[in-house]
Amino acid sequence: MVSYRCGECDCMIWWAHLDMDSFFASVEIASRPYYKDLPLAVGGNEHSRTVVASASYKAREYGIKSGMPVYEALNRCPHLIIVNPDMDKYVSVSKEVFGLVENLAGNILPYSIDECFFYSKDKEDIILKSLHIKRIVKEKLKITASCGIADKKIVAKMASDERKPDGFFVVKDSLKYIREKDVGDVPGVGRKLKKKLNSLGVYYVKQLDDIPFPILKKHFKQYAYFLKEVATLKVSDNIFVYDEVKSVGNTHTFKKDTLKREEILSYISLICQHIEQRLLEEFFEGNRLTLTFRYSNFQTFTKQRKVERYIYSSEDIFKESSKILDSVNLVMPLRLVGVSLGGIRKRGIYEPLPFFENEKDYRLKECINSIKREFGELSIMKLRDLYVFDRTIRGRGIISRVGDGA
Repeated sequence: MVSYRCGECDCMIWWAHLDMDSFFASVEIASRPYYKDLPLAVGGNEHSRTVVASASYKAREYGIKSGMPVYEALNRCPHLIIVNPDMDKYVSVSKEVFGLVENLAGNILPYSIDECFFYSKDKEDIILKSLHIKRIVKEKLKITASCGIADKKIVAKMASDERKPDGFFVVKDSLKYIREKDVGDVPGVGRKLKKKLNSLGVYYVKQLDDIPFPILKKHFKQYAYFLKEVATLKVSDNIFVYDEVKSVGNTHTFKKDTLKREEILSYISLICQHIEQRLLEEFFEGNRLTLTFRYSNFQTFTKQRKVERYIYSSEDIFKESSKILDSVNLVMPLRLVGVSLGGIRKRGIYEPLPFFENEKDYRLKECINSIKREFGELSIMKLRDLYVFDRTIRGRGIISRVGDGA
């Protein structure tokens, strides 16, 4: 097993993962204690077609969970209390929690609005600091947090789920722990990937040993390396350091070289939707957009634009991409076009962010991308993508080629 070690003295590093329990709902209950023993969910009203953003543990007793339509939640629990989201309040509390962690632990690696990592060279030290942080957060902010501790960051994240809510779990043997876990418990293994692994007879991490690497590579491409690393716990502790990701992008190679603006924009639109899906899944946003153009003679050039604010939505990425395209004088047909969003950071950590201004729009995007992952890219389309759709149904499919490069 390869553990993260200090560059100065080669000693082992111990990681703690702090995860606020049912964060949005808990913040609302903390500000209105009379809701403490009642089922509560953060979301829109029953007539707005919104979904549950966060459910209290009392609400979860009725089977209510995040992502569930509000009307369905109310069918399960007619007396469910629905509270509209207050993102300014959640970001403010998140700042307080992270400030406490940084002051008490001496370091912090924010991961999302309601979770973070911190570390120490000494196991007893990080245990004491974690317990202290949990107690202070509970006393000062009236919310609970669960904490997992291990000598591997990925294992610490998994361990924080062990005793929720208000849990605390220390993993003694990280390799033994992860190998006994369901593959769906591994961070980065979503529902679709789990289903595919199950179809190969892999239900637990240790069963990855039974699948020859060429088979894994055939089914999961580059992700096969990550799966093998998980099985032996050789996965890097940098996997959760979000600033390692510099940009998110894709390219498309045209079946036939083109100068048609409508066609170019249609494929740019599709690429923007792929980028948005990745950004939503990873909780990223960026502020530097780059378009790549390759002529039919293979001459390649890029055009970059700094965006005034951080963006994540396909609409914003497409809008900025269109401006770049309009500024370019194409002198011959294009063989390839690419879009990349750089200046990547995690959303919602230190300041109120644009995507929080429209929670309904954000949840709608999550639902749309969930449907696309389940039923395919063409299950839901934008009007401007009809050009792509027309090409696809004529047997000239493009979906599988997006991201292939030249």
